Amino acid sequence: MTDLMFSIEHVQYVLLMFVRISTMIALLPIFGAPYIPLLVKAALSLILSFVLFATVLASGLPAMPAHFSMGMFILLVFKEAMVGLAIGFVASFLFTAVQFAGRLIDTEMGFGFVELADPFTNEQVTALGQFQIILFTILFLLFNGHYFLLLAMSKSFELIPLMGAQFPAGALSEHITLMISDIFVVGLRLSAPIFVTLLLTEISMGIIARTVPQINIFFVGLPMKVLLGLSTLFIALPMLASMFRRMVNGLVEDIWTLLYLMA
Repeated sequence: MTDLMFSIEHVQYVLLMFVRISTMIALLPIFGAPYIPLLVKAALSLILSFVLFATVLASGLPAMPAHFSMGMFILLVFKEAMVGLAIGFVASFLFTAVQFAGRLIDTEMGFGFVELADPFTNEQVTALGQFQIILFTILFLLFNGHYFLLLAMSKSFELIPLMGAQFPAGALSEHITLMISDIFVVGLRLSAPIFVTLLLTEISMGIIARTVPQINIFFVGLPMKVLLGLSTLFIALPMLASMFRRMVNGLVEDIWTLLYLMA
C-alpha cells in the first residue's frame, strides 16, 4: 500500500474535499449558474479537488479520527457538505439582492405584468430584472469577483481543515440572519434611483389627474414611466456600478467572517 501514489486515506481526503467544493460550486454565483451543465460543474469540482488536495498534502493532512468507520465517514461527508453549503449560500446573497431590486423596478415601471421565459433557467423573469442580472454579472467579473470565490474556496481548507469545522450556533446564525436582512437593504439601495424617480412621477401624475381630469392619465403615464425609468437607469449606471463594487467588497468581508466563525 505504501508503494502506491494514493493510499486509501488519500482517496478519503479527496472525496471529502470534493463534497465541500461541489456543494459550494452548486450555489456560488457564476459557477453555479443554472445554465451550466451538471457534468461541467462535477468535472470542475473534481479538478479543483485534485488541485487543492496537492496544496493541502504539501502542508500536511489532518489525522483521521481513531476507530474510523463507514458511519463516521458519512458523518464527515455531511459536515463538509454543511461547510460548502454555508459558504455558497452566503455568496449567493448578493445576486439575490440584485434580482430583488430588478423586481421592485419592474413592478413600479409596469414591466412586472409582462414576464419572459428565460431559455437558460426555464423560469419566468421580468425584462429589466434579467437585464440587471446580466449587467451586474459582467460587473462582478470585471471586479474579479470570480477570482475571489476561487480564493475563498482555497482558503477555506487553510482556515477550516478537513474534519475540523465548527458550527457555533449563536454567532453563525446571527451572522447569516444579518446577511439575509441585508438583502432587502441592498436591493432597496440598488433600486433607489429608479424607484424614487418613478414614485415621484406617480405622485405628479396623480396631481395632474386631479387638476386636469380631461387628460387620460393612464394612456399618458405608462409610456412616460417607462421612458423615465429607462433614462434614469442609464444615467445612474456609473453610480450603481460604484455602489455594486462596495457591495462586492462587503461580500468579501462577510465570507471571511463566515470562514473565521467556522474555523
